[in-house]
Amino acid sequence: MSEQSFASHLAGLDPGALTALLEHRPDALLEPAPRSFAELAQRLGAVDSLAAALERVDADEVAVVRAVALGAGTVAELAARCHASVDQVRGVVAGLDARGLAWPADDRVGLPTRLAADFAADVHTFLPLSALAGRIRVDDLRTAVEGLGGDAAGLRKAELVDRLTRLYADTELVARRVDALPAPAREHLDLLAGPGGVWDVGFDLRRTGPTAVLVHAGLLLQAGYGPPVLPREVVLARVGGDRLRGRPELAASTNPPDDGRAGAEAALLALTTLLDEARHRPLAALKKGGIGARERARLSGKVGIAEPALWIDVATAAGFLARATSGYGVAAAYEAWREETAARRWAAAALAWFALDVAPTSRETDDGEVPPPEPMVSAAGLVRRALLRAAAGGRSLRAATAEIGWFCPLHPYDATGLERKAAAAVHEATLLGVVVGDRLSAVGEHLVALAERSDAVDALGTACAGLLPDARNLLVLQSDLTAVVSGQPSAAAARLLAAAAVPEARGVATTWRFSPASVRSALDAGWTVEELTAELAAVTDRALPQPLEYLIADVARRHGAVRVRGARCVVTGSPAEVAEILATRSLRTLHLSRLAPTVLACPFEPDEVVSRLRTAGFAPMPEDGTGAVIVPDRAAAPARAVQAPTLRARRRVTATELATRLRSGTAPPVTRSHAQLSVLAPQLDDAEVALLADALDNAADVRIAYRNRAGNRSVRTIRPEDLYDRWVSSWCHLRGAQREFAVSGIESVSPAG
Repeated sequence: MSEQSFASHLAGLDPGALTALLEHRPDALLEPAPRSFAELAQRLGAVDSLAAALERVDADEVAVVRAVALGAGTVAELAARCHASVDQVRGVVAGLDARGLAWPADDRVGLPTRLAADFAADVHTFLPLSALAGRIRVDDLRTAVEGLGGDAAGLRKAELVDRLTRLYADTELVARRVDALPAPAREHLDLLAGPGGVWDVGFDLRRTGPTAVLVHAGLLLQAGYGPPVLPREVVLARVGGDRLRGRPELAASTNPPDDGRAGAEAALLALTTLLDEARHRPLAALKKGGIGARERARLSGKVGIAEPALWIDVATAAGFLARATSGYGVAAAYEAWREETAARRWAAAALAWFALDVAPTSRETDDGEVPPPEPMVSAAGLVRRALLRAAAGGRSLRAATAEIGWFCPLHPYDATGLERKAAAAVHEATLLGVVVGDRLSAVGEHLVALAERSDAVDALGTACAGLLPDARNLLVLQSDLTAVVSGQPSAAAARLLAAAAVPEARGVATTWRFSPASVRSALDAGWTVEELTAELAAVTDRALPQPLEYLIADVARRHGAVRVRGARCVVTGSPAEVAEILATRSLRTLHLSRLAPTVLACPFEPDEVVSRLRTAGFAPMPEDGTGAVIVPDRAAAPARAVQAPTLRARRRVTATELATRLRSGTAPPVTRSHAQLSVLAPQLDDAEVALLADALDNAADVRIAYRNRAGNRSVRTIRPEDLYDRWVSSWCHLRGAQREFAVSGIESVSPAG
């Protein structure tokens, strides 16, 4: 069925059902929101939107979608193909309909065009009998008909094709004929009918060979002079349908309920320790990107962080760890997060982990490990989320793992790979306090229930506030110039210790040592003696030990006795010229100071000093470090620094607001960019044109699939800036530079955030 049928179905939904569907498909709520039901149908049928929605399908839903895609349009046909009752099929279709993945129309079921094409792609690589008939000789058609048990006597070619078509339509007949084949022939048929098909190389027509057996059974057709081919009708008959089994009954966990507090607090301690370490000393980065095994071993051994790869990925996904020139350091968002309550800090970390595509503790590929936090293609997140959702409600995690194939049927792993990713998910969930033993903890149940809300951090933080109270930490200053911290230090205590002490041992209780060098570092950073002693007294409930007071006072007494003045450049000249420069009023803001009768020091860059002196009427020339005069290249143009913009989050409307807007028929007026792009990009649908026009008008980011003149296809995120003639001038986030894109080469458009 067409997208127009889908749009009509959406328009007929009552307000409650439409709002619920939009809540299931939050990507449709990103501005510019669909202006009509036709645009909504297009948005829901886009590649990225379908990919996000398919993450939640189960095996029964996949079976129904595949059966519809392969031609079983009516509910009765679906029931026969899936070996299920009509009511069971209707229930599955209703679940798909609620999420915009299928829709009922009379007694038939419709699918979005892209979804149907994707699920039928493997079968459609095989040609139907109608396309092959012209190349098949009459004798070969007669052989096929007789091989399937039909009577071919006296039939002409058109009649033989019609008879063979009717024989192929009898799926039970084809199944019986396949079952009667010898084992080698059945295996060869399975190979030929597999995903994408296999070219029948090295075939022979000896009656003992698998190919010859299949030809004489009517399942392969000799078409032309090449090897025999497998017609689409045989593949469809072989595919059949997956039997609907209903949601597996998962046993309840026998483990007692647990709030997950111990694991959550340990997770916060590990994550905070990692980030405090990165603030004090950026984590070493590999040249190719990522944090290598040696640096992770240091974090695990000397710093005492178990599974550092997990916390590196979580910190990066949450926006607290970022790549800098000297390695990976803390991002600006970290300071605000560090001041939050324990519940909100855990909520941000747990949601970042839940949404990860990779399994941080299982980053292996065929070419080796991809170091964290480098991105990689992985479906581990798909398995993780399906597993935790299946186990929600107190069900056994082991039982859910055993049935993960039903809850996550679209995963790409073999049995070993699936087992590895499921084990990684359980291991990481345990470290985060999401799982305790064989069941989800209380905080884990809240995580699964609230993860998809637009205000997930606030909602999860509020739900877990009573389960994760702020732990009271104890900081004891000792007379041996050490500080012992039990538990996780507060943000103020962590900043103070990082500035004035060095860690000696980490764990549940961490030991920090004060030394002349560490105290001097604090004073170098701008702390005064009064601030340092006052802060230390504030974070502990005891008086400062006398040795520590003496240490701070002794370091402060000598601190700053030697001063170093900054001088970016020096100015030399005759004594008279130097005196005149010092006396020139317009040059006082250069803060010149006399080092000798003929030498002045200045804290500004040489180029600025030369420019200011020339403006004041002097005639200076710049020199390099060896004293050679610098003469600028007259042909060289000044370089312009280009700063890469960051991705911007799109505004999101509520499901209720969009449902009301669509049903009322009110929509914003079409902009000039929208009108121009509608003419220039006939290959894009209305929803894609609206997204691209909005990006042009509001400097927003979009993801495009683009094909250049050479035919090379790429997917990239761009920020369109200008539309001229048939080109869009944009900032390309993939290349980190300005690029021009032909409007005719843009094959699809979707929201970037």
